[in-house]
Amino acid sequence: MYITRVKALAIEALQAAFDDQYPVAEFRGLHCSLEYPIQEVQLPEVWVRYTDTEPLRQAGVTHVEDRDPVNGGRVKPYTRFKFEGSWEFVVVAMSSVERDRVYDELIATIAFSGFDTLRGRFRSYLEHNDLINLTLRTDEIESTGENAEPGTPWGTDEVLYERTLNLDLIGDFAADPETGVIVPLSKIQVTPTVDLTLDDEARGEDGFGGWH
Repeated sequence: MYITRVKALAIEALQAAFDDQYPVAEFRGLHCSLEYPIQEVQLPEVWVRYTDTEPLRQAGVTHVEDRDPVNGGRVKPYTRFKFEGSWEFVVVAMSSVERDRVYDELIATIAFSGFDTLRGRFRSYLEHNDLINLTLRTDEIESTGENAEPGTPWGTDEVLYERTLNLDLIGDFAADPETGVIVPLSKIQVTPTVDLTLDDEARGEDGFGGWH
């Protein structure tokens, strides 16, 4: 349901940032993919994983969006869920120097995506997707180590140099309860309603509504 989309969003946002307008020409068109590919890929590349760090929770107590905002009639009920997790970005290259340079660019793209016009396309892509609301914690980016080992996922003896960083995020989504398909955010209209209206005569002298 949401896991596949959250992973795909990370890759799509990186591709949107590292396009033919990226400020450092050498890293334009940087390759990104899901986890460890079993077929040979062009390096350097960024591999993406996602892990939930908190339980998936329903947004609110018995929260269901099932009223038509125009006529008040019942429509198919949608329940909104909240999640918290972490993206893991693994920078992979054929040398330690190349790995570290790509890592620096990745850090710059994530950390400065809210300020720089070109690098800002990373965050802009995430904020304007129509399926999942996402908030990134870009003020704290965790490095989880580096290594260099012989052997590739596609069976050669070449040495791969890796360096990994984690980025925390929170989000929410709504899904069709029958199919499990995520509903586009633009299709859900939430309209606030007043459960109890008190006129001036019903208010107490102390200024608060209620019975006395």
